Amino acid sequence: MKLTVLSLLGFGAVALAQESSFRPLLDPQLSQWEKWLGPVHRAYDLPGYVRGAKPKDDPVLGLNNDPLKVITTRQIDGETVLHITGQVFGALSSLASFDNFHLKTEQRWGEKRWEPRLTAVRDNGILIFCVGEHGATGKFWMRSQELQVQEGDIGDYWPLSGAMAEIPIRTDDPVKKRIYDPKGTLTTVNARVWHGTNYDEKPFGEWNTIECFALNGDAVFRLNGKTVNVILNSRYREKGSTVDVPLKAGKLQIQSEAAECEYRRMEIRPITYWPADVVGDLPKR
Repeated sequence: MKLTVLSLLGFGAVALAQESSFRPLLDPQLSQWEKWLGPVHRAYDLPGYVRGAKPKDDPVLGLNNDPLKVITTRQIDGETVLHITGQVFGALSSLASFDNFHLKTEQRWGEKRWEPRLTAVRDNGILIFCVGEHGATGKFWMRSQELQVQEGDIGDYWPLSGAMAEIPIRTDDPVKKRIYDPKGTLTTVNARVWHGTNYDEKPFGEWNTIECFALNGDAVFRLNGKTVNVILNSRYREKGSTVDVPLKAGKLQIQSEAAECEYRRMEIRPITYWPADVVGDLPKR
């Protein structure tokens, strides 16, 4: 099912959100999703898996081929919980495409980490507006815009495979050179933008509430009720091209990226206007 809108309101218009019910996205069979997994890291053996001459030549596991049970579900207190081991890079991909929506879910970390990130912070991500071929990015993910889910950095922005956007940023930090700041300079970006300082991540093992509001190619990332990033005018360019192509709709992907991660209560609803409590977080343009 595709979520469509006929809204003619401008970006800065103050309006109430459409009163639509959320639709759950998780069930024990993952009936609304398909799996895509890339190559198996060379630290791990898989019977019958034939490697290439070099790591870059290793074949992908591909579509709905998950012999290591990287992406599964389990029942906890009567709820379906998505469990991602992270052992193989890849993603759970929605069968449906979505354009104007409010996505809401809860996320927490597990203990396991895998090569090549055994000592790195745990990493995952929610990809929106996913289009094109599976594995376009590093054999793992589709072209998309990423709401980063990483320990200490939930809500960072990452563009994949030529994606880009405009974000109000400040650049006074020597390490985090691009930080979301609602009072910052609206800048075209095609690389990581760190979340803002209005930040409240739960301790390890506790559930974070993550939300993404998307409307007409703009998106608001929220963590535990607080806006931590805003992207405007989502688009992409093919490699070598100077032509911008709108990127306003597509599938969802939930990453597997070398860390154990769980999601529950994942649900989505269509919107035609920005919710009243989101409008104030949108930069003027």
